[in-house]
Amino acid sequence: MTQNITEKIINLDNRDYHMHTSTFSDWIPTRNELVQFAWTLGLKEIAITDHSQACLDIQREKKWLYMWTNARRSLKRRENVFNDVQVIAWVEGDILNEQWDCCFSIQGIEYDFIVLSAHKDVYASDPDTVTAGTIKAIERYHDRIVCIGHPCNNADFGTHYDIEKLVEVANAYNVPLEFNAKNLMRWKTHLQKLHYLLQNADRIYLNSDAHTLYELKVARSLAKEFLLEHGYIASLTS
Repeated sequence: MTQNITEKIINLDNRDYHMHTSTFSDWIPTRNELVQFAWTLGLKEIAITDHSQACLDIQREKKWLYMWTNARRSLKRRENVFNDVQVIAWVEGDILNEQWDCCFSIQGIEYDFIVLSAHKDVYASDPDTVTAGTIKAIERYHDRIVCIGHPCNNADFGTHYDIEKLVEVANAYNVPLEFNAKNLMRWKTHLQKLHYLLQNADRIYLNSDAHTLYELKVARSLAKEFLLEHGYIASLTS
């Protein structure tokens, strides 16, 4: 029996609100390549959510390849001249510890709207405190948090999150949780916790978290097939 999830997933249609660029983060293509390719995929609205400065600094220390060519503030001013895709400039902010310390900035530019995530190389406290740290961040910043990014990601803290408690608090503050399509595609998802999230979260974003054009093209489609296979939607056009 199909579960009533279509009303809970905010962007089951042609909108994707989590992706990265090589201009400011660890994505391979540039912002302009992303915008042009999004149009060919039929996307109508996208949010560029490059990693926070705290995450970028860790990447630099580990000698990951990333660079920026313009001040981040220019992204807020730059119009899409290629097509009619609506482009939003957000940030993938980082929870830093079990208190409410977070990083919402890139190159000193603070962002008002955040996909808030915990990354294993950035979160400085004991991994078992990540639920408490995220809850404190929700309580303090819930008016700025677009969604909680990839809480079921085993490559970061999927095995540590108390998903039941996280869903309860997120629902209480009307903060959506993310169904991260790239992690499902890359076999990094804690499936039991994902099912709990899908069944119990009041509001959900289905985002690609794409770092390559291939992930932008394929990840959300595979996630929708997952929803169909497990009876959450009746068809791929739901």
